[in-house]
Amino acid sequence: MTKSEDIGFQIKLINDLLTKKANQNLEKYGLTISQFQVLHFLHQRKRLKTSPKDLEVFFEVSSPTMSGILKRLETKGFVTTEFDNKDRRVKHVYLTTKERRLFYYMKSSRKDTENVITRGITEAEQEQLKSLLGRVYDNINSF
Repeated sequence: MTKSEDIGFQIKLINDLLTKKANQNLEKYGLTISQFQVLHFLHQRKRLKTSPKDLEVFFEVSSPTMSGILKRLETKGFVTTEFDNKDRRVKHVYLTTKERRLFYYMKSSRKDTENVITRGITEAEQEQLKSLLGRVYDNINSF
């Protein structure tokens, strides 16, 4: 079997390549793809209170992993964290103005990446690919 016949290995190679390219593009902002994804998620939810636990669940990562990402984003000035006024056990994550200045780059970069990924693939094929990838994810998740 060659690596092109192994679906799992192809998915790994695609993920590795996307991560590498994204990290290269984000380096000028001092960000990694993981940090960028958290900022994008928070930006989409900017009117909602978001806790570190919400982020852990969405990104399917451990508490220490998300804690490290948030600590680095806070050190870099992209987010702040504050305890809830009513329940001091709950922390909320907020974007800073520094992130807002980065938003237009983020939006453009995500669109450019999506265009590269889907180049030469019709809308119908893209929908089919999304459906198939969703099924692959569900299959692995139920394993």
